[in-house]
Amino acid sequence: MSKTQRMVRIALFATLTATGAYIVLPLPFTPVPFTLQLLFTLLSGLVLGPQDGAISQLVYMALGILGVPVFAGGNAGLGVLIGPTGGYLVGFVLASYVVGYCRIYAGRRVWSPVKQGIVIGSLGLGIVHGLGAWWLASSQQIGFGQALALGCMPYIIPDAIKWSGAVVVAEALERVVPHPQPGQGGGRDISFPRGAN
Repeated sequence: MSKTQRMVRIALFATLTATGAYIVLPLPFTPVPFTLQLLFTLLSGLVLGPQDGAISQLVYMALGILGVPVFAGGNAGLGVLIGPTGGYLVGFVLASYVVGYCRIYAGRRVWSPVKQGIVIGSLGLGIVHGLGAWWLASSQQIGFGQALALGCMPYIIPDAIKWSGAVVVAEALERVVPHPQPGQGGGRDISFPRGAN
């Protein structure tokens, strides 16, 4: 894959994450809105691999910090990053990397698709929600348990559905889009294995 192709894919997933930020459902009891960003964040790791997936999320975050209105609800600026939802944005970067890396590891271990979905999805969601809740607790000066109740618990089922959607889309893309080769962001072939454990 050429550098141009990699740049296009990274830009595409940064754009998709930004698009997901515009699909917002505010909840009256929490400063954390419902968006579709997590779907594209996890998908970036699955499709691009750990390195390029994380870079796509860094590009997205950098655009928002520089003033492009790509954060949830069309917001922008450094204030969003240091605000109550900033931990989720940082979590996007780390989760994309971990999801992409774990997919490679799962392929080498010949995990079943169901086991991959449960383990990798749990890690990805745990990173985003863990960092998000910690950041929310710090910024709002509330307990970590209260932050989990406000910023995580209402989203567990919707986010599990997003993860399932990311897996379905990633598997569909396998059939039509070549994956990163060694040294091109993924490090290895990251296609989902079909064998059982």
